[in-house]
Amino acid sequence: MRKMFSGGSKVFYLYRYISLGGTSLVYAIEDRGPPLSIKIGIILALFIFAKWITDMYSRSGQASRTIKITVGLEMTGMMILHLLSGGMDSPFLWCVFNPAWMAASYLSSVYCWFMMLIYFLFVTAFSYFFANDQSLTTILLEENRFYLMLLFMTLSIQLLAGVKSRLEIANARTTETMEHMKSLYQFVEAATHSESENLKIIFAEFALKLTKLKMSFFWDVNGNGGHDPLITQGITPAGVEASLIAAIDMHAAELRQLDSCMVMNLPEYGDFLVIPIKSSTRFWGVMGVKIERSTYEEGRHWFVKQLYFLSELCAVILERHQLERIENQLMIIEEQNRIADEMHDSVSQYIFGIVYAVHSLSRKWKDISTDQIKEQLQIIQESSVAASQELRSTIYSLSSRKNGGAFWITTVKSHLDSLSKLHAVKVTLNVTGDDHGLQVNYQKALFRIISEATGNAIRHGRSSHIKVDLSMKTEEVRLSVLDNGSGFSVTERLSDPKVSGLGVSNMELLVHSFGGTISIQSTKGKGTHIQVTLPTGNQDKKEQNEFQLMG
Repeated sequence: MRKMFSGGSKVFYLYRYISLGGTSLVYAIEDRGPPLSIKIGIILALFIFAKWITDMYSRSGQASRTIKITVGLEMTGMMILHLLSGGMDSPFLWCVFNPAWMAASYLSSVYCWFMMLIYFLFVTAFSYFFANDQSLTTILLEENRFYLMLLFMTLSIQLLAGVKSRLEIANARTTETMEHMKSLYQFVEAATHSESENLKIIFAEFALKLTKLKMSFFWDVNGNGGHDPLITQGITPAGVEASLIAAIDMHAAELRQLDSCMVMNLPEYGDFLVIPIKSSTRFWGVMGVKIERSTYEEGRHWFVKQLYFLSELCAVILERHQLERIENQLMIIEEQNRIADEMHDSVSQYIFGIVYAVHSLSRKWKDISTDQIKEQLQIIQESSVAASQELRSTIYSLSSRKNGGAFWITTVKSHLDSLSKLHAVKVTLNVTGDDHGLQVNYQKALFRIISEATGNAIRHGRSSHIKVDLSMKTEEVRLSVLDNGSGFSVTERLSDPKVSGLGVSNMELLVHSFGGTISIQSTKGKGTHIQVTLPTGNQDKKEQNEFQLMG
C-alpha cells in the first residue's frame, strides 16, 4: 500500500469540502425535492458524516484494513445519499469522486475497481427498478457520460498516484544515497585525522551507522600489549565480548583466507555477519554486525554489500596510516643523517682541531715562548668560536622557535584575523601554553574545530563577537569558543542529522577520535558555547610504541 497522507493529501481534503459545499448549495436552492428544512437536515448530516470520515482517514495512518473499511463506509454513505436526493438526478452524484479518489490513490487497483463495479451496479439497479420504467440499455446510454467521466478520472488518479509513488521511492533512495555518502565522508574525515589506536572505534561506529543494526564490533589482530583487541558499539549484551573473541580465535585461520562475508553463530547471543579486513600485504582484523535472521533474509544483499565496501575502505585507511608512520620515520632518519653529515663536516672538524691543538700545547708549553702560547690559544679560541657558530646555525635552521619561523598558533591567529576582517566580526583569541609540544595531528584537528565553530557562529548564528580561548598543557588541551549569536535548541538540532549538517558531526567525530570530550551549550537568542577537551599526556608514549611496533 502507498504511503498514506503526505503533504499532497491536503488537496483531497480541500476538494472534499469544496465539492460537498458546492453540491449542497445547488441541492438547497433547486426547486424539486423535499422541503428546505429536510434539505438542510440532509446537508447537516452530510457534513457531520464527512467530518467523521475525514477523521477516520487521519487516524488510519498506514493501516490498509482501516482505510478499506473507511472508503467502503464513505461509498455506502454516498449510495444512501443518492437514494435520498434523487438517484441519478441528485446533485450529490459528483461527490462519489471523494471515495473513488481515495481508493485510487491509496489502495490496490483490484479493491478500487471492485468498489467502482459495486457502485455502478447499485446506481444502475436503482435507476432501473425505482426511478423510471426505462430499459437497461436506455439507462446506460443516458448516463454514459457520467460513467465514462468517473472511469477516466479514477484511471487518471491511479496513474498519477503510481507516478507519485515511484517518485517517492526514487526520492527516498536519493535521500538514502546522500545520507550514505555523508556518512562515508564523515567516516573518511574522522579516520584521516584520528590516532591509529582510535581507528577501530571509528570502524565499529560506522559499521553500526551504515547498516542501521543494533550492534557492531571490530577485532584488531594487533590488539595486545595492554590494548583491548575488541571494540563493540551499540547494544552489547553482557559477556558477548568474550564469546566473540573466542569464536574469532577459533575461526582465525579461516578468516585470514576468506574474501567475503560469513555468518558466525554464537549459541547464547545469536548470529553475527563478519568480514575480514585485509590489504594486499596484511591481515588487519575482523569487522562484524549482529543480525536477526528475519532482518538478514530481507536485507542480506544490502548488509553484505555495505560490510564488503566498508572493509575495503578500512583496509585502505589502515594501510595509509601505516605508510604515513613509515614515511614519518624515514623522514626522521633522513633528517638525522643530514644533521649528522653537517655536524661531521663542520662542527666535528673544528672540535677535532681544538682537541689536537690543546693536546699539542700541553706537550710543548714548557719549550715555547709566551708569545707562541698566546698565538696557539688565539687559534684555539677562533676555532671554538667557529664551531659554536656552526652549531648555533644548525640549531636555528632546525628550530622554528629559534629562527622565528611561523608557529601553528600564528596560523590560527592569521585565519581568525582574516575571518574578522572579511565578515566585520570581532574575534578575540586568548592562548595559554606552548604549541610547540603539540603533535601535528592535534594541531590539524584543533584548527578544523576552531574554523568550523567560528564559521558556524558567523554563518548561522550571525554573531558580532566571538571569543576563542585555547589552553595547552602537558596532559590536555582545552578549547572554548563562545559567541553572542542567535543560538539554537541543541536537542532539536542534534537529534535531526539533516539539520545539524556535516560540521557539528565532524567536530564530534574528530574530538571522539582523539579520546576527547565536546560540549555544546546554546540557547535561542543567547549565543552558543562550545567546549572541547583533548587528552595529550600520552603522546610521547604513543610515538614510542608506534616506533617499537615498526621496528
